[in-house]
Amino acid sequence: MSSLRQVKNLLPLASLGWLYLVQGIPYGLQDKFIPVQLRSHGLKYSSVSLLKVLLVPWVAKGLLAPLVEVWGSFTAPADVMGIGCMLLALNIFSAIQDVAVDGLALQVLPDEQLGLGNTVQVVLYKVGSLIGGAGLTYLLAFTSWTVTFIMLALVYFFTAAFASCLSVEKNIPVSQPSPEIQRGTATKHTQSQDQPLYHIEERARHKPTTETSLRSPGESRAKQIRDILKEVVHTPGTLWLSVYVVLYKMGERGAINNMPLFLLDKGISKQTLAFWNGTVCQGLSILGSFYGGILLAKPNANVKTLLIQYSLYRLFAIMIHSFVVIVLDEFGFLKNVFVLHQLGVGGMCLLSYSSGVVSTASFTLMMQISRQCSKETQASHYNALASIEIAGKLSFAAFAGCIIDFVGMSWAFTLFTILCTFPLLVLKAMPDQLCHLKKE
Repeated sequence: MSSLRQVKNLLPLASLGWLYLVQGIPYGLQDKFIPVQLRSHGLKYSSVSLLKVLLVPWVAKGLLAPLVEVWGSFTAPADVMGIGCMLLALNIFSAIQDVAVDGLALQVLPDEQLGLGNTVQVVLYKVGSLIGGAGLTYLLAFTSWTVTFIMLALVYFFTAAFASCLSVEKNIPVSQPSPEIQRGTATKHTQSQDQPLYHIEERARHKPTTETSLRSPGESRAKQIRDILKEVVHTPGTLWLSVYVVLYKMGERGAINNMPLFLLDKGISKQTLAFWNGTVCQGLSILGSFYGGILLAKPNANVKTLLIQYSLYRLFAIMIHSFVVIVLDEFGFLKNVFVLHQLGVGGMCLLSYSSGVVSTASFTLMMQISRQCSKETQASHYNALASIEIAGKLSFAAFAGCIIDFVGMSWAFTLFTILCTFPLLVLKAMPDQLCHLKKE
């Protein structure tokens, strides 16, 4: 009986895991697969990096989240323009799906499964990115563009069928109601437990008239959205986290996006890059995320200490990249560059592993702070922080290629190194009470 209960408790995690996996495929497609293909055909660094602008729907997650919470999600009815339109559509639909899945995760995961849930999120998102990057690269080598994207479409068709079969009301346990609701009658308490979150108006009709709620029937939807955004802004810890998440990926993304392209220019083949960057590095990133989840599961885990430690490892990896770039740029006449190539690949591996740990710890901290909000606002708060995080790394990643074309690769990687020191300064100044996951 206990084993059956354990399996039943893991079903929500399994469902969330698959949904996060397919969300990672468009990212891997755009971050690992498309840039190498375009750069191998001679496209400039600035042109390749500007494709990151198509990730802008992810920046809008914070604006989409209140709309999804109030109205529910919606479905909108061989050249660069075609690729751009396809990637933009993928990003729009994936961002909307991400808002819905994050809200679902905040509702179904109890406090003791928060670290595990974030590990599932980050790890399986990266598995999806691995499929969209190295997986599609290998598949394209043996098939054609048509076959590759037909198989990708089948994955999403299966996911749509899977999601349509999910029974939110019966199979997914909703989080316990707030203390105000618990003080209601037993009948009303039972009704609030049995009804899903998006049936808020029906549930509100059974609540006492003195109960405060962001979604009472008399409120307009516009006021609901304003109230949600107001609570998002005033939640304790939001300012510190906003400053941190907008900075912590900038230098990393500049290095991790452009180092493979630099090595491609210096003679490493696409197949070798697909193996190291698309497979090994992505695997190490997944391993780092998984290990980060293990560390966070320890009693009284301190996210601040963990983030500082692995942010220092990440800084060291980018310093290795800077050294390799400067030497290869200044001494391009060297005949034996094998050692430098391997040093560059080693730096990529260290950067991928350390960034995996940092990502899991950062997203766990974001979700922990978001749990301080009311249930109606948690998804909006979490996605607002996620939007700020994406805006930080996207804005820099989109124009990193322009910086490289303007000042050169050596100066650009020096800038990436400097940017990686800023999150460390923010973490040093961040209040310690924000970084303890376990309650006393």
